[in-house]
Amino acid sequence: MEILDEKLLAKQIFKRYSSNPRDWNFIISTNSMKDGFYDATISSPNEAWQLKIDSIYKPSPIILGTRLDIDLKPIKRTLDDKLIPFGYRKIDPPLFMDMFKKLSDDQDKISKKNSDILNSEFNSILNSLEPTVPTKGKDYLYGPFLYTNKNLLGKSKYENTVSDKLSQNIRRKIKERYPGYG
Repeated sequence: MEILDEKLLAKQIFKRYSSNPRDWNFIISTNSMKDGFYDATISSPNEAWQLKIDSIYKPSPIILGTRLDIDLKPIKRTLDDKLIPFGYRKIDPPLFMDMFKKLSDDQDKISKKNSDILNSEFNSILNSLEPTVPTKGKDYLYGPFLYTNKNLLGKSKYENTVSDKLSQNIRRKIKERYPGYG
């Protein structure tokens, strides 16, 4: 198992994403596990990556991760079919300007409406935009990230072993970066 840090991990996942940007998911558990760190799962139709994050509350967290050798069916089963896939989506300025204008014009009505209506409209727009591979000089939306209090991993001995190794490595990295902390 090769454990990668932030930069190498991002390069590897982006390389894989670039080969097929469809049907990716980025799921972050909002509950720190027994080790005090947060788990994230990035999955595509062909692979899954397990990440360990020291904090979801700071702008530059320490992140380590590894590619998993698991069956992806359990992950797919736990996801909602209506979930918008993760990816880069090219921004269409007129489309978003119209949406913001509509929100501004309907502000009084919206404040009295259920926020689910707004979420539904926004999700509809996002879902209509196909995930793509970004190129320099263009603007993209990046996401969505699914935050959940569930942890999709850790249900097998293998996944628990991976989680423990990532925790050990992230502790070592924290000690290297911040020697004054335990």
